[in-house]
Amino acid sequence: MILTNKDWVILKMKILQFLFAFNCGLVLVGYTLKSFILVSLRWPWAILFFVISILILRKIVNLRIFQFENSGLVFSIKSYHPLKKGIVSPLVEYPVDYLRSLKIERSVFVDVIVIDIDLKEKETPFRIKIKVSDISDNDYRRMVNSFLQK
Repeated sequence: MILTNKDWVILKMKILQFLFAFNCGLVLVGYTLKSFILVSLRWPWAILFFVISILILRKIVNLRIFQFENSGLVFSIKSYHPLKKGIVSPLVEYPVDYLRSLKIERSVFVDVIVIDIDLKEKETPFRIKIKVSDISDNDYRRMVNSFLQK
């Protein structure tokens, strides 16, 4: 089973790029027509557009395409930025029997998938954290269910 959020992340990136270009266009129009803007409002508007630009850029940088594959014996996870070119090697590739837990931690800008792997050399589980973008609850349930079906 293969799960990916590639289409959604690419669409989201295009929307964010459009918003960033629109915001920069508004700044250029404001600079060109600054004689029509009240002097007391120039700096607050400039700061507002600067903050919006920083938030949009941060969101673009934190975008991650997530690809999960479970063949039944081995699971692998790839996570990469949408602008990455070339071959993407898996971040995680372990036998399914070694998996102890799989959970997702959500925040405003980025979600994190936490995987606990049971290694024979250690008593404590090996913890892997992977930043991802826009993993739906349905996809998360499908990932967990793929481990339960044997």
